[in-house]
Amino acid sequence: MTHETKTKCPTAPHSRRGISAGLSTWLTACLLIFVAGCVHPVRQPLPVATTAQESEQTSHGDPTPPDVSIPEDVEPQRDALVDAIARLSEHGLDPEDYGLSHILSLSNDPDAQGQAERDAWRLAATHLAHGVLEPGTLQPRRVAEMAENEMLVQIDAQGGPAALATALDRLAPQHPEYLALRAELARQQTAMALESDPTARATHAALIDQLRVNLERWRWLPHRLGPRYVIANIPGFDVAAMEQDTVRARHAAIFGKMNRETPAFSDSIEYIIFNPWWDVPDSIARADKLPQFRRDPGIIGRLGYKIFDRQGQVVDPSGINWADVKASSFPYRIRQAPGPGNALGQVKIMFPNAHNVYLHDTSDRSLFDADQRAFSSGCVRVKEPLDLAAWLLEDTVGWDRTHIDEAVASRKETRVDLLAPVPVYIVYFTAVDDSCGGVRYLTDIYERDAAILAALRTPILH
Repeated sequence: MTHETKTKCPTAPHSRRGISAGLSTWLTACLLIFVAGCVHPVRQPLPVATTAQESEQTSHGDPTPPDVSIPEDVEPQRDALVDAIARLSEHGLDPEDYGLSHILSLSNDPDAQGQAERDAWRLAATHLAHGVLEPGTLQPRRVAEMAENEMLVQIDAQGGPAALATALDRLAPQHPEYLALRAELARQQTAMALESDPTARATHAALIDQLRVNLERWRWLPHRLGPRYVIANIPGFDVAAMEQDTVRARHAAIFGKMNRETPAFSDSIEYIIFNPWWDVPDSIARADKLPQFRRDPGIIGRLGYKIFDRQGQVVDPSGINWADVKASSFPYRIRQAPGPGNALGQVKIMFPNAHNVYLHDTSDRSLFDADQRAFSSGCVRVKEPLDLAAWLLEDTVGWDRTHIDEAVASRKETRVDLLAPVPVYIVYFTAVDDSCGGVRYLTDIYERDAAILAALRTPILH
């Protein structure tokens, strides 16, 4: 059984209707919104941000006000902003979380309606730019960020409701993967709206929920991931080298076991070590190595393990009765020397972090043949890691592939600092672009989707 299901590559581009300017269309559509999952007419996602727009974003990835200038001969219409709020369903958001029905009920009071629209815009802009939920707690953001409050004043002064409506989509991620998920969401919503069979509708609803969760995960990431970066997707069991948001190379990968899950986080790759020593984490020494040494003490010498006491002094393993050593008070530190049996293989790619997670080679490459590769103790094992190392070192003088191979052949531990750090994102996406017009739906191996979906279903407005 494979770890994923695939949508078929379309033989021709999907037909999509343009965005309706009229409010009546959306009054009809809103009757379908979030009936078992965000149903709305199919819309063409806005194009990817231009280089000029991307350069306006701050260094930490937060969006700045997009270019929302409108032709002078186009009069801003109030219903354009109402329409934009209704179209939040295109991002997997519920327009009622922003008071759509209340806004529509104020049609006879333009001042009150205008204020309600702008309150909705502030919160929606915050959610599109940063996420509906706080990633660490999964608590909904119920208050707009200061940046979005200031942005509203600036954009409103430039062009009023029409400018605000245009800006809202631009505050969401413009990464090709996010746009691919939006397009798939539109297809699923349309298919569900046209479907009468309850079983088929349930299938569409489940896929819509999965897309909503993954769109939210994209909103948690910086809007600019970097000109060059590494992204490791746990459910996809792969690691990709990315340039300008395009895959340069994709590597099969192994992630943490079900009881030793690889965490999702971001950092920066700083250096690479060829022929690394392995400093066995204390938890692994107690849980894994102690039982191994009890069963077969000879493995210590065969695989190059060195035993040290807690003061750092070498201990002769032949003098240790491993049966008497208790895991609860394990008194040793274990290191494994470079060599063919080293658990880290020939290279480890380092981005120091509190999780003690990094990318590395492995001495057991047969594990890459499996479809579901949740075999590690939390770190990420990469197939053909020397190729990834060579890509990371492309800008580091003196470290072409020939030099790398010479360093590996020396069997000596060698550290190489990157000329400039490269961002790395360890992510958990269960819906991804399949590069042929569709989306792959991946198995939620750690069962993380449900908690996010439940939190997204929590009413935002009190």
